[in-house]
Amino acid sequence: MTIRTIFQTPPSKNLINVGLLAVRLGLGAGFLWAGINKVSDPAAFGMMLQNMAGIDPMMAPNMALLIGSLEILSGVLIWIGLITRIAVSYQLVVLIGAQVMFGFDFTMGPAIWKDPALIGIAIMLLLYGSGKFGLDYRISKSKDAEVQPT
Repeated sequence: MTIRTIFQTPPSKNLINVGLLAVRLGLGAGFLWAGINKVSDPAAFGMMLQNMAGIDPMMAPNMALLIGSLEILSGVLIWIGLITRIAVSYQLVVLIGAQVMFGFDFTMGPAIWKDPALIGIAIMLLLYGSGKFGLDYRISKSKDAEVQPT
């Protein structure tokens, strides 16, 4: 292994697509898990919404169910690489909202310190999409084949 190998960005598009897949699987799993926790106990997350954001006590559990359900859905969509940019956009709203809600105090909240890293990952997926190993890619390729004259 040479110094150049250590510092040079790999030119292989397949390696980049494997990286995008790994990032998608990790981010999707994180949001799937977070959503399941919210949906399985909406009262607890609703209470946090009341205390931290001043959400109406009657609305808080329903908001918890909605947020959790959308986190599950967006996590699954990220996993399979379907409408990735839209799913990541929702996740960015949630992540930035959590940062604003906790006032950028990384000593508070449920693992709030991880959110800046997740925001960076989400922005990368917003810019690059699902990559070659996602359904978005397959759909775009099939649409390209339909458009091209024979």
